[in-house]
Amino acid sequence: MGGCRMAASSRRSSSAPLPPALVEELATGRILFASTEFLALSGYPSGELIGRAAAELRLWADQKASDPVLAGARSTPVRASLRTRSGDIREVLVAVQPGAGCALATVAVPVENGSRLHEIVQSGKLFLELVENCRDFVCVATLEGQVLYVNPAGRRLVGIAPDADVTGASLGDYYTKDGARFVRTVVHDRLVEQGFFHGEVQMRNPGTGEVIDVEMDSFLLPPQTPGDPPLVASIKRDVRETRRLQARLAQAERMESVGRLAGGIAHDFNNMLSVVLGFTDLARGRIPAGHPAAADLDEVTKSAERASLLTKQLLAFGKQQAIHGMAIDVNEVVRGLERTLRQVAGDRVQVEICLSPGQSVVSADPGQLEQVLLNLVANARDAMRSGGVLRIATGEEVLDDEAGHREALPAGRYAALSIRDTGTGMDRATLERIFEPFFTTKRPGSGTGLGLATVYGIVRQTGGAVQVESAPGKGSEFRVLLPRTDRPTPRSVQPLSRPAAAKRHARVLVVEDRVNLRILVERCLREAGYDVVAAESGAGMAEAALKADVLLTDVALRGPSGPEIAAELRRRAPRLRVIYMTGHDPEAARALKPSGRLLPKPFKPEQLLEAVRAELDDAA
Repeated sequence: MGGCRMAASSRRSSSAPLPPALVEELATGRILFASTEFLALSGYPSGELIGRAAAELRLWADQKASDPVLAGARSTPVRASLRTRSGDIREVLVAVQPGAGCALATVAVPVENGSRLHEIVQSGKLFLELVENCRDFVCVATLEGQVLYVNPAGRRLVGIAPDADVTGASLGDYYTKDGARFVRTVVHDRLVEQGFFHGEVQMRNPGTGEVIDVEMDSFLLPPQTPGDPPLVASIKRDVRETRRLQARLAQAERMESVGRLAGGIAHDFNNMLSVVLGFTDLARGRIPAGHPAAADLDEVTKSAERASLLTKQLLAFGKQQAIHGMAIDVNEVVRGLERTLRQVAGDRVQVEICLSPGQSVVSADPGQLEQVLLNLVANARDAMRSGGVLRIATGEEVLDDEAGHREALPAGRYAALSIRDTGTGMDRATLERIFEPFFTTKRPGSGTGLGLATVYGIVRQTGGAVQVESAPGKGSEFRVLLPRTDRPTPRSVQPLSRPAAAKRHARVLVVEDRVNLRILVERCLREAGYDVVAAESGAGMAEAALKADVLLTDVALRGPSGPEIAAELRRRAPRLRVIYMTGHDPEAARALKPSGRLLPKPFKPEQLLEAVRAELDDAA
């Protein structure tokens, strides 16, 4: 094709709109370019066409007869049925112009406009117009790598000025050293032997040194006249963003798997901690003050409570904590914690706080947002052992569709919370693992490796994302993005104190499939004066429910779940109150309202009794 031999400085001479046209890759049928007129005709947005095959989209109603790529290039227009995005069929006349040996330019005009088609196809500028508008790097060169043509997108990718004449320049100047060697050997030999090459190679921008990963399709062009040297046409697609998205997806899937594992471990551990705390509390109540064993039992309780804090962090990482979301102002959270944050940072760290004007309201759990802030400040402090500057800032960020896609977030307005330090910074290998539970760069014994994992879990469960920028010796910045809300923040009120209700005679049904925990709960309730019917499942509880006041059930049971048992019993006894014991299930918390109460594990006997008393008081 003569158009491909033009000097690289040649430009389009006409600003007339392109006809309804596609450029498709010959080998795969992948759509490389679609004109505005074709988008209007088909009803597709550009993002749903580019990079996909016409066959995949079922663009042609009669696939074998109508798909120009499958049917081969046609110089004579034929009638075909174009399926629009809405499913409607448009009768069009289709003509195909081969170009560069590696792609086809397909023109489709409505039948009623068929008189234009012959003129369009005969225009020698058609394929050049499409290539010039293609978003991929398109070039034509000799087999030895001398450049004859580079399209505008290719120029932008490797830093060639729009008006620069690169005719005769070496294409090898735009590859990395290894990439150039690969093209001279492997790609060259494949082209000579097979006439085409598909693979990946690294290019570079000579001006900036930027390395660019590209997917390349190269084809030998047939000589235009006898005796002409063979030419090579190449289409190169920048795949860096695709690789980044693939890496983020792989990390998200890995974190999701680890989160499920962590949540399951925490759930089982919470059951054991409930037993430890419960029986220790009962034993503590049976010995007189000053008894030598009292101090020992107190230490057991303290250790179990510290262990429960670890399980809470695991649950947060696994996004398996119940979220009590409410409208809160991020600025107010920072102001309320300022004194504590300065204490956590320590005397050697200078803390700067820069809050955005007005409110920055999000829907989040206040306690968990405070935990995110404290964990990030503690992490920054640990990165500045010799002191430094810690900057806490709030603001707003608006994500468009593209930016939201990168963060796996919907487009919209987000509150931004930034924690920046001047510490040691992190290398790429560390950055890839910082949110994994138990991963830490600290010396053994100086950290659990759960701080940033907890941050990750809380933020993701709240509907946000965490961005990190860091480099060795240049400090780190963590940016937390949380979706903005228009809900008003609640006014601060003092809670009304309510005296604990007097213990009264009541019957409690207990369903718990772990024997030791069931024994503990039953014993605590009986000693408090309640009638108790306990079982490992809901089987046989129907009659007892008619005379019961409260059902106390675990959520996760080996048979029917706690919510399923509660629903069945309440069909027979609608006034039955329900308390769910759970170590990790957030769905349970959502299923409770408005007919149940949540008792998180691990719990002490006094917390168990308070939950039962509160439920009975509400029923009174």
